[in-house]
Amino acid sequence: MGATSIASAPGLTDASRTASPRGDGSSYALIEAVRAAALLGWLSVVAVLVGIAVGLPVRHESVVLVTTALGAAGHAALGLLPWARILPTRRGRLLLDLWSVALLGGVAGLVVTAGGASRLDLLFFLVVPFLAMVHEGRLLVPWLTAAVATFVLTAALAVDPLPRSEAVLHLVLLGASAVLGRQLAAAIRRQASARTEAIRRAELEGAMLAEGHHRVKNSLQVVADLLMLARPEDDAGGEAFDQAGARIRSIAAVHAVLASRSGGRVPADELLTAVVDAAHPGGTTLDAAPVALPFQQAQHVGVVVNELVTNAHQHGTGLVRVVLTSDADGVVVRVADEGPGPAPERWAAPGLGLQLVRQVVEQGLRGTLEVEDGEVVARFRPDRDEPRTPRGGGGR
Repeated sequence: MGATSIASAPGLTDASRTASPRGDGSSYALIEAVRAAALLGWLSVVAVLVGIAVGLPVRHESVVLVTTALGAAGHAALGLLPWARILPTRRGRLLLDLWSVALLGGVAGLVVTAGGASRLDLLFFLVVPFLAMVHEGRLLVPWLTAAVATFVLTAALAVDPLPRSEAVLHLVLLGASAVLGRQLAAAIRRQASARTEAIRRAELEGAMLAEGHHRVKNSLQVVADLLMLARPEDDAGGEAFDQAGARIRSIAAVHAVLASRSGGRVPADELLTAVVDAAHPGGTTLDAAPVALPFQQAQHVGVVVNELVTNAHQHGTGLVRVVLTSDADGVVVRVADEGPGPAPERWAAPGLGLQLVRQVVEQGLRGTLEVEDGEVVARFRPDRDEPRTPRGGGGR
């Protein structure tokens, strides 16, 4: 009879998500069809119980209840099967065939036991869409023919058979339910094909974007290396080269992380770890909240943190710490050393590094940059209108 908990069972629910997107989508479509069809089976169980409760003229009521309970238990057991793995296989198809036979036989047995006056033949209206949804191609016609033949035979063998006119009406409605089932199955398969194609395109775009980030990262590393080859020997003249190289390496680190994520959103902790290691390996602690940043924000964050960490190591004292937090008001990045922080006169007339940080924060992130209790603090709100911006993302 009913299809039971397979509609919500872990195996089938997972299957709808894990069916290979690289195939033709037929596995996904079949899984979705079984999920929908399983609901019809549960409805048949409910229909029997409600019919008995409202007083339908059911013969051998106890036998009908036991049969219904056994059918529900059997379908509950089916729901525990690993449908994600077995549906695309021959064994999975065999199980679907056995399930279909059990449904037809179970409903036929109920109608013969309960009598034609019970109107339980209406359960075929739920079984036929099930058959139409889980069987396709050349197998569909034999299954629908078997369903119609079972209905006719059951109506003839049942005690207190239905009047001929009502039986004919039920047969016509049975055909309509088969058509409806086929339409639903076709819609599911179209949806599955569209989903599969969308996944293929997304995977291709992600792979191409990741390759682009990887090549940009390699090119930036080459630029940084060439810059270091041209570095003057004296420290005064080489400092500008060192700072430029560090900036280039920080941007390369962002692209390296993006390449590993197929160009998608970037975890702030992973990003800042790469940037800090590129800017000043050792001497810096990092505490980053689990915030996912889109590419543009991630790139800005990498530049800002690189500049602030480098500046803190050059002009500050002791260990440098970087903290990134996120709440309903936005994202906050704090960078500080163990000293008193930037001097007021230096903050009022910043050098090239702090000018760059202020410009990136105010124009790139549309945020604010301040000094609070010796910490350089950048705040901004995530741009929720930006494509691919993550929930709660932000960044600096």
